[in-house]
Amino acid sequence: MRLHNRKRSILITGCSTGGAGHALALEFAAQGLRVFATARSTKSLIQLEEKGIEMLPLDVTKIESINTLKDEISKRTGGKLDILFNNAGTMYEAPAIEASPARIRSMYDTNVFGVFNMISTFTPLLLASVSPSSGLPPTIINTSSILSRLPYPFAAAYNASKAAVSSYTDTLRIELAPLGIKVVTLFMGEVATGLMSDSITFGAESLYHDFEERLKERTRNHVKNSMKPELFAKQVASVVILKNPGIKEGEYIWKGTNAWIVWLLNVVGWRKIFDRTVEAPVGLDKKELRKALFEKGQRSVKVGG
Repeated sequence: MRLHNRKRSILITGCSTGGAGHALALEFAAQGLRVFATARSTKSLIQLEEKGIEMLPLDVTKIESINTLKDEISKRTGGKLDILFNNAGTMYEAPAIEASPARIRSMYDTNVFGVFNMISTFTPLLLASVSPSSGLPPTIINTSSILSRLPYPFAAAYNASKAAVSSYTDTLRIELAPLGIKVVTLFMGEVATGLMSDSITFGAESLYHDFEERLKERTRNHVKNSMKPELFAKQVASVVILKNPGIKEGEYIWKGTNAWIVWLLNVVGWRKIFDRTVEAPVGLDKKELRKALFEKGQRSVKVGG
């Protein structure tokens, strides 16, 4: 127990096998931190347990689950936590005007409200870790996405959820700084995880049915060309632990494939600089497909009338 107490502790959400959280848990453990890895089912965390990582169940959409986790971690650490890493997330892709309200709400429960509730619940443990003399402030890291800055087609609700996380985190940074807690926004670029799925089905009646196969191809290319989770985890952990551990340092992290270029163009480019880049992979730059979409839209109005 003494060994554990000498280690900085980190709680990471969304650590299922194959995801970024899984790789992050392994990397932070390799850097000498005491890692609490969570997922809805601990069966997906067995490989982490073999590395000495402590596994705990968590459903971020249920406040009862969050409270139970807080009580357990408080018992194990004496009521303290050094780093809260809100990584859990889900993605739902569909045309914005045809998306399922129920699925959007479910996604927001994980991506947005889960983050809110985790922070509200675990802030007392972070406050208990404040030690101005150490130079290592307790830290909250919230995972946003480069898609919060891109008009990424057929992911409007997901993009908006990540934009919400970004805005919330930036304000939280200002509010918590006087309390001695550091807040970091992680803009996650393309990473080869199972977040995206090529099993998307718009349905034959969808106005955008002709674009469905192109969207699936976009997903396949994403997995093939994106940064591996292990490299992403190494880069993120390096910033958090080694390069910028202090308060008011490293409060914005851009890591993952294309993260740096999105940051740069977002800063110096014109407002619609990304339009062509995001339209082409799904065929929205093709005149014939745009024409067919327009005509289908007009027919739907006539049929509906």
